[in-house]
Amino acid sequence: MSMILERPNVANPVPTLPATLYRDPAQFERERQAIFTKEWLLYGRSDQLAKPGDYLALTIVGYPVVVVRQKDGTLKGFHNVCRHRAAALAQNPEGAFSGGMIRCPYHSWTYELNGCLNRSPGFGAEKGAIDPAQWSLFPISADEWRGLVFVRIATAGPTLVEWLGPIVPMAAQYPLQDQRFFMEKNQEVAIDWKVYGENYLECYHCPNMHPGLCESLDISKYTIDSYPEDGFFHLYGPKRDGGFTDGLYFYRFPFLMLNFYQWGSSIATVEPLGAGRLRHINWYLFSDLSPEKAEENRRSAEWSAQIVAEDMDMNVTVQRNLEIGVYDRGILSPKQERAVGAFQNMVRAAMPGLEG
Repeated sequence: MSMILERPNVANPVPTLPATLYRDPAQFERERQAIFTKEWLLYGRSDQLAKPGDYLALTIVGYPVVVVRQKDGTLKGFHNVCRHRAAALAQNPEGAFSGGMIRCPYHSWTYELNGCLNRSPGFGAEKGAIDPAQWSLFPISADEWRGLVFVRIATAGPTLVEWLGPIVPMAAQYPLQDQRFFMEKNQEVAIDWKVYGENYLECYHCPNMHPGLCESLDISKYTIDSYPEDGFFHLYGPKRDGGFTDGLYFYRFPFLMLNFYQWGSSIATVEPLGAGRLRHINWYLFSDLSPEKAEENRRSAEWSAQIVAEDMDMNVTVQRNLEIGVYDRGILSPKQERAVGAFQNMVRAAMPGLEG
């Protein structure tokens, strides 16, 4: 585990990535293949897959996929594509496959919950007419951690716990697995995923934009530590006297945000929809969902959502200006924006020759 702690060089500010990388469809497709397919991505919650046969069928970075709870309690993921004529196997965002089988609604090919072909009607004998090993579902990686479900399009790579790395022990004191879903706030906005990530990784803007956050946290003591070898950032803001909450945050590249508070958790991610477009997904979880706590929980979630809204409003203007052709590059504050520089270097490392 390696952390950036070097003394900032004020005399040599670092240039930003060029503006074209935030608006170019060809660049986005390269990111999709070089980054998004190779990293674990937040997908759902374990409570949505409570029983064997329960499934979630969503689109993640352009790929329709389905995750299924197995009979032994584990998860398996597949491309939501029948091997016969490419129909979607699961037609609804969530549900349950009846009878312990995945049945294609088009021509009734059936698959075991583990993706193995079971029956292919019309191919001679009812069962075994074609080789199941050659015609089973296309797999993806799926796993869960403390009540959160993740997928990775690539089937090879580090395990989920290996990918989370130091986040696992650093977050151990927070009872995430005991918290329950309370509400969510999702929205599609004209912002590139990199713009949103860079905004999250600096509090240079906080005094200007987040009065509610600054009333709660001592922004003068806000810290962001970068761990480039592990692909994550550790952010912390201590509580002011009389403030609403302290805040411990983790950002795992490319776009997982784990926000832990005294009152619960705000779990967020983005789904890139194209160059300059994303869907922001935010879940709010609490340990106590009793009716007596409902109003307090709502206020806590709305407090957090207000900070997100303030960032969104500003970053829509940033994205618009990145697209008009006037601005090409800026510079990063060596004191305030070192984590932004580390984030941009992770983008560069994933795609050698990016600015060549």
